[in-house]
Amino acid sequence: MHPVLFTAGPITVYTYGLFVALGLAAALVMVLRRADRAALPRAMALDLLFLFFVAGVAGSRLFYVLQHAEDYAADPARIFALREGGLVWYGGFITAASTGLIYARVHRWPILRLCDFFAPVVAVAHALGRLGCFFNGCCYGRITGGGWGLVFPGDTFRRHPVQLYEAAALLVLAVALEWTLRRRPRREGVLFIAYLAAYGVLRFLLEFLRADQVPVAGLTPPQWTSLLLIAGAAALGARLRHGGRPRT
Repeated sequence: MHPVLFTAGPITVYTYGLFVALGLAAALVMVLRRADRAALPRAMALDLLFLFFVAGVAGSRLFYVLQHAEDYAADPARIFALREGGLVWYGGFITAASTGLIYARVHRWPILRLCDFFAPVVAVAHALGRLGCFFNGCCYGRITGGGWGLVFPGDTFRRHPVQLYEAAALLVLAVALEWTLRRRPRREGVLFIAYLAAYGVLRFLLEFLRADQVPVAGLTPPQWTSLLLIAGAAALGARLRHGGRPRT
């Protein structure tokens, strides 16, 4: 793994931070190139992207710190050391989605259309973030005897590179969502529901290969959250079936 990309004098570039930045850059390019086609003002999409990024980073860091409070009790300043990694994706997603929903409601923006629009964007940015996790050596997997396993820092045995599994699956999901967004008619919100359900199932299954989580009542916290995500997708789907309107 390569947590530090390079050092030049007093400047140190961390690989994790680089991939977070690349995720934001990819999201920015996607938003600018797709906004007109989705009949969304670029200013609206960019405002939400910036809001999602700030709220997502803050929420994901907060959830991580709360889960590892004992590690920061002696040195609270480390809470802001994002270069070390330590972001909980579900925490960031919940925070960003909640903040964006409130912001869109206040401005009376088309919420379901925006949800569909951002679903592939989030998947691509998330995939790049997972690559950052891989190079940082965090979010590691269980020990495996398979030849595809990799030796992580401090280990003498191979582990599942679950970060790479998830990054690849997210990119496939992003392509599928984007293809559907361009070619197939559907009700507004259906694409977002598909994203929620697909990622919920993906993360639930991948957690069986992770080794950095402590189970609670038989499942890891991300698995319980995945179940809530899948249930939320089902509830939203049922609501759209009964009261949703077709895309125009």
